[in-house]
Amino acid sequence: MAYRKIHPASFHLSFVFAIVLSFYSPAYAQDSTAVEKHGQLRIQGNKMVDKNGIPVILRGMCLYWSQWKGQFYNSECVDWLINDWNCNIVRASMAVGSGGYLTNPSVEKAKVKAVVDACISLGIYVIIDWHDDKAQNYLSQSITFFEGMARDYGNVPNIIYEIYNEPTNVQWPTVKTYADSVITHIRAIDQNNLIVVGTPSWSQDVDVAANSPLSYTNIAYSLHFYAASHKQLYRNKATTALNKGIALFVTEFGTCESSGTGILDSTETTTWLNFLEQNKISWCNWSIADLTETSAALNPGASGTGGWANSVLKPSGLFIRQKIRIGNSSVATSVGSSTESPIKFGLNQNYPNPFNPTTMISFQLPMMSKVKLTVYDVLGREKATLVDEVESAGVHKVEWNASALSSGVYFYALQAGNSVDVKKLMVLK
Repeated sequence: MAYRKIHPASFHLSFVFAIVLSFYSPAYAQDSTAVEKHGQLRIQGNKMVDKNGIPVILRGMCLYWSQWKGQFYNSECVDWLINDWNCNIVRASMAVGSGGYLTNPSVEKAKVKAVVDACISLGIYVIIDWHDDKAQNYLSQSITFFEGMARDYGNVPNIIYEIYNEPTNVQWPTVKTYADSVITHIRAIDQNNLIVVGTPSWSQDVDVAANSPLSYTNIAYSLHFYAASHKQLYRNKATTALNKGIALFVTEFGTCESSGTGILDSTETTTWLNFLEQNKISWCNWSIADLTETSAALNPGASGTGGWANSVLKPSGLFIRQKIRIGNSSVATSVGSSTESPIKFGLNQNYPNPFNPTTMISFQLPMMSKVKLTVYDVLGREKATLVDEVESAGVHKVEWNASALSSGVYFYALQAGNSVDVKKLMVLK
């Protein structure tokens, strides 16, 4: 975003001028979609990078087993996960056994396609997941399914194929042979989109897969964990795999024990998420489901089409929603890291917008600066000061609760040194 350097004494006049100009711009404009921003994903070394070669981290949610919670496989749910949760990826977990694809292939495939179509329309990435733990036993069915997906969607960059969810009691050579066959058929149709391959022991032995990786390009390997059960040992495995040069993708993780129940371990989950951030590893949390189990994001009886009030979210849902909203509000820098100094000063559009009562505002600083972030009404009267202190270079995020304000249009202004930027927001109650 372009910005003007002005003398501090002229700040108020410039602010009023910016308000006037803003009425001639589209109201409440959001940043471009995730896919418009990042485009075609690919693997470079042990990182997933975007169209510009910048490492990218996607953060989102897994839908629950399709045959049991199919009510969430719709465009309205996807739209809510984007606009309220700020997800830039959704995983469609298509059940294979237990009454899934093997029993009702057209029904389960239609559920996946509904989610994929919504993700493409709304501009986010989508994982098409063959959700099974014995995929090698259904090789021909897997090939048929993924060939169909590749023919239907191989020409758009939104797609990520996950060809084996969690190999259980299966050695890597067996998984590798299966993967080699399925990948060959996908690549005959779609040469570009990312393919994720499961690893032994519920997609945890990524270090084993790293000893004998597949020979194709644009391949990542699944790393799954449940934070209360899988701790430093599994991060060590991931580090070993990364050091051997393979890329990892956490297509599923839980905040609790591996059973999906037990305690919600927020401390260990945060440790894991910090590890993923440091290593530029994308992730999806398990799961969007209205169940009593700890890993479920929603209370029983929640709507299948979104619109969930905070009271509908379970503790895991509240915790992860906040992590996604904060994480995906980061602004990529020239080296793709929010921990590096951004190349220029900038104030970003708040998210969500309109909102009630909380929203996230982020900004970036190229150097340590005295910062003031202030909210004004349409008459230029100060309503709230969100930041008024010296901040270090980097990307900063502020969550603001506007419950004390009435519905209406407001403006938030960032002043850092001699640089000023202003944006419009809307409180909608």
